[in-house]
Amino acid sequence: RIVGLVLGLCVACGLAVWAYSMTAWRKKTFIGPLLRFADRSVKYYVGGGMTAKVKILFGFYQISTVLSSTYSARLPDKYTGWTDKLANVVSIDWSGFFLPEQCLGYDLRLVVSALSPVVLIALLMGTGIALRLRRWRAASPRPKLWAEAALGLLDFTPAGLVLIFLFVPSVSVSIFRSWS
Repeated sequence: RIVGLVLGLCVACGLAVWAYSMTAWRKKTFIGPLLRFADRSVKYYVGGGMTAKVKILFGFYQISTVLSSTYSARLPDKYTGWTDKLANVVSIDWSGFFLPEQCLGYDLRLVVSALSPVVLIALLMGTGIALRLRRWRAASPRPKLWAEAALGLLDFTPAGLVLIFLFVPSVSVSIFRSWS
């Protein structure tokens, strides 16, 4: 059920990106206002400097959720109560999505949780290359194949860096917990 939700979310995000890229739809009566609202939201997000603020928020989240469990720091219950609740809500055991815990030993589950970001980033980069090569096939004066493949890698590199940034807390906690 959770895998279906994740796949459905990915498909919904893909459809939203596709609809957002359709510039001719901004004049339509039904979807046009929604797309124009998305344009304004992006404009205010960038204009307000929200990227730096969101990065600071995620950095605080990464530190606050692993401080007591990873570094064995003794902190007051007033602090650890809400950070532990936040860590339990946000932490995701990726190996449990695909196979039950009884099917994998702890060492194999650790390898799966540590390598899952690498696999997702590789899929993301492969998607970037595939999209560039699809456009390359349709182009009449074809540029060099390797140059298009390199541009496909560069297209999705920022998204890969965001994935690395988001996966650091859960992967580091699972690795550090294996020794404690």
